[in-house]
Amino acid sequence: MDQSQLLSQLLNNDQLLGKLSSMVDAKPEAVKQAAGLGLPTIIEALTRNASSPEKKISLAKALDDHQDDDVSDLEGFLNKLNPEDSSKMLGHILGDKKGTVEQKISASSGLGTGQVSGLLSMLAPILMGMLGNKKKAENVGVDGLPDLSASLGGLLKGGSGGGLMDMATKILDSDGDGSIMDNLGDLFGGLFGKK
Repeated sequence: MDQSQLLSQLLNNDQLLGKLSSMVDAKPEAVKQAAGLGLPTIIEALTRNASSPEKKISLAKALDDHQDDDVSDLEGFLNKLNPEDSSKMLGHILGDKKGTVEQKISASSGLGTGQVSGLLSMLAPILMGMLGNKKKAENVGVDGLPDLSASLGGLLKGGSGGGLMDMATKILDSDGDGSIMDNLGDLFGGLFGKK
């Protein structure tokens, strides 16, 4: 399964959404909406970390640690996650923006901030595993990390995904005031497809 299929599965597979929903004790529709914002936000944060001289070396080491993670079976992968390690990973990726990101996604999805934190803590290791696999397969060096992480964002830019990546940038750049998510309905309709 290639990376675009994996990302699509995270957002569109009812069984997987059901699994994530039960793990954070929330409705699948709300989890889908939160994941639709969380994935591009984590990808954007990883891309920024990969572009930072101070952070890209530690990111490269972290990706090497996850280069053999089997993310092809996402349900199985989720069953093996260590919540404490996953939460730490999310904290490293988002840094001091973690609280703001969780509040923004909570406000748009209706999930509590604790539920959002739990969900993002499950999505972060999946993305790290995907990037680690890709880094190993393509033998990417430290200087290639920004393009590597941006490639995941590129997979989300089809249809309305570009709007979600723009929204992710706004989430990370916001100061925690006001709402920036008024147009989410239109964005989600295009990315997730109508059933």
